[in-house]
Amino acid sequence: MGARISRDQRKLPPGRHGIPADQVADDQRGRILDAVVTAVGRRGYADATVEDFVSGASVSRKTFYQHFANKQVAFLAAFDDVADRLVTAVHTAYSAHEDYVSSAREALESTLRELAADPDAAVLGIVEVFAAGPEALRRRGEIIRSLTEVITEQTRNFPQTALGASFTAETIVGAVLEVLYNRVRRGEAEQLPELLPDLLFCVVAPFIGEDRAAEERAKAQRIATS
Repeated sequence: MGARISRDQRKLPPGRHGIPADQVADDQRGRILDAVVTAVGRRGYADATVEDFVSGASVSRKTFYQHFANKQVAFLAAFDDVADRLVTAVHTAYSAHEDYVSSAREALESTLRELAADPDAAVLGIVEVFAAGPEALRRRGEIIRSLTEVITEQTRNFPQTALGASFTAETIVGAVLEVLYNRVRRGEAEQLPELLPDLLFCVVAPFIGEDRAAEERAKAQRIATS
């Protein structure tokens, strides 16, 4: 699964090994979630099956159902895992800088790099979430709300935009997600880091103006090509 740090790298040896039962269970659950990401990323939510998850994780169907009630519950757990990594990266970036531009640059760079490193996870978290039912969409909405709040807080000292900081932040988050959706759906997840300069311009321009945003875009382009 690309460069994602797979739980398979910590896979326990088969047979009797004297490892505590809770550690075995954690390993099984992690391998199932890896298999969900792979299957959904490559086949789509509608066509992915529990059998795909079972075979991909090298566990029995009985073991699968000990951890997850059904396919959707397993998907939601995998989605939460992918989303938590991305949201944590964004929150870390915004908490590391008082300057909004620096925060936005680092948050975008981390997000794009993470998605590019694991195209299957990008498909699951950005595209296939729309196929997984109301609960998946509710969780996606919570993520949008969380990211909107982060940007609103970070830009509270800027002059108010015509539409207000919160609405502007919500628009920014929605626009970035739409761009990511289109690229990932076209199979271009690995090229996402190339979007950094242009996305940075769009994210910061409403708050700092187009002239300075253009300077930041040019700076990001120079760094990318150096």
